[in-house]
Amino acid sequence: MKCITAIALLGVAQAHYTFPGLIYNGVTEADWTYVRETTNHYSHGPVENVNSDQIRCYELTPGSNGAKTKDVKAGDVVGFRVDGGIQHPGPLQFYMAKAPQGQTAEDFDGKGAVWFKIYEEHPTVTSAGLTWASDGLDNVDVKIPSCIAPGAYLLRVEHIALHSAGNTNGAQFYQGCAQLNVASSGTKTFPGVSLPGAYSASDPGILINLYYPIPTSYKNPGPAPVTTARVRPACDMKKSRRAEFRESLLEVVQVLFAILIFIIFVLAFVIQSEGITLPPWTKTFQGATPEEQASYSAALLSVILVVTAFIVIAGIYLIRTNPI
Repeated sequence: MKCITAIALLGVAQAHYTFPGLIYNGVTEADWTYVRETTNHYSHGPVENVNSDQIRCYELTPGSNGAKTKDVKAGDVVGFRVDGGIQHPGPLQFYMAKAPQGQTAEDFDGKGAVWFKIYEEHPTVTSAGLTWASDGLDNVDVKIPSCIAPGAYLLRVEHIALHSAGNTNGAQFYQGCAQLNVASSGTKTFPGVSLPGAYSASDPGILINLYYPIPTSYKNPGPAPVTTARVRPACDMKKSRRAEFRESLLEVVQVLFAILIFIIFVLAFVIQSEGITLPPWTKTFQGATPEEQASYSAALLSVILVVTAFIVIAGIYLIRTNPI
């Protein structure tokens, strides 16, 4: 009986995983050398309460737990070894948090609204359900944004296992934090979220039944990654010529719109003050007095200008809301 129990426990442990080893420049470092030792070092078990402080870095004890800080460069790829391999379906996500001035990565506790997401994995959606490419991987990596300001950072890896997520607190969170010194010529900093605080147990990306009814979409929990096209600047995304043309066109349209508004006000004032002679086509208002003709012409001209302005505004809206 004891043997059966031991085998069962071993099976549970093998279905779970940790992220103990940092990978940089093709070298996998010894476990917990640059990654803060996690509470599940031996059990490999998950965090299931999104309101627990363990959702942040899953630290065995608060602090660095003896981990050192790795020097890396912005724009480089940094990874983690997955002890046990990712064994469940669900999204892989990466966050970073910059240590305040005067603190090192080893001193930084990661508390407060400091965490910004740099990557989120999206599933493949088919009639059979949702699948994630991370399922089965034994190492994972992410590119450090090239434009971030230099300094001390925590890099947080997170995998959310959704195989039991049909019930509240059924989703399983596996995470760990590496300590980095990032060398960079960039200057960008990003607003962040708090962990815990960014997730709710009822978020659609956390409380979800993968099996029935079969989902047809998936929304990742937490904030959007800072390197998506809708966040400016998207520092890891080079602008295409078409995108540059779109931005130039937008600037031109905005200038033309401002000029158009100015002309509307000037014409309205001049026409009402009879400061100009109206064109011959205004004489077509049969039976109207000169004063009525001027009034009708001004109204017609105003309608034309307002319609033009509406078209320009619609163009600006379409350009802004349809990024290339």
